[in-house]
Amino acid sequence: MNHKYSKKAVIVFFILVFIASICVETGIIMNGSSWLYLLLMWIPAISAIIAAFVAMIDKKENFSFKRFFDYLSIRGCKLKYILLAILFPLVYLLIPYMIYWILFPNNFAYHGVSLLLILQDILPSMILGIFFNLISAIGEEIGWRGFMFPSFLERMPLKRVLLTTSLIWVLWHMPLLIVGGYMDGAPLWYRVPAFLFCILPVGIIVGLLTYQTKSIWPATFLHAAHNNFDQSIFGVITRGDNRMYYVSETGILTIICALIIAILLYRLMGKKKESNPA
Repeated sequence: MNHKYSKKAVIVFFILVFIASICVETGIIMNGSSWLYLLLMWIPAISAIIAAFVAMIDKKENFSFKRFFDYLSIRGCKLKYILLAILFPLVYLLIPYMIYWILFPNNFAYHGVSLLLILQDILPSMILGIFFNLISAIGEEIGWRGFMFPSFLERMPLKRVLLTTSLIWVLWHMPLLIVGGYMDGAPLWYRVPAFLFCILPVGIIVGLLTYQTKSIWPATFLHAAHNNFDQSIFGVITRGDNRMYYVSETGILTIICALIIAILLYRLMGKKKESNPA
């Protein structure tokens, strides 16, 4: 089979991601400089850019920006998919946080404050923060969903691609999750499997949006919205030593909500397209 993404290009991508990620993660663990986190999130993009050049050389293609961007899935898509990409993390993150705030009202920073005042306070950050987080999110998504996802889709069925790419995404986070202080607040024996079961369905949601649009933009906006809502908004206004068991990327409530959305979306998009690939 004549693949668009050559085997050599895919191998180059993963070698670069692996070596560069280990080096940067080591730097983060040793000194924790904030700029290293941004560099880490851009490693998949840099690796994909180099791998795209390798693929074009293997195919003996004349360089053009249009063709080069095509290898990275940098193309437009319908606005409704961008809006869905922002809506999904709002749903699977906000619902768990709201349940937690109801169960533990004293752990909610705005306990007793009117909804109007809460919205006036956090709504601007909820919107503007998405665009700020695009700077880092696109670094990952050019690599994961822009290059890796379509290169796998050439070689295996959709269901396996969704699971495999999601698992790779999870494993890439594991070094910092285990020894780098990422998602602190729960013991390691709980944190690792909980993160796995949370991010797997999120990866499936992102993959299905990518599959539907063949564009990195829905994945990028979902990733940016997810990071903004969880790390900069809801997580900031939530206290409690037990919160990581309920919410964020290790919370059982988040796992349930993300899984429900992933299953429904697969039934709507993935299963329908696999049965009717035309």
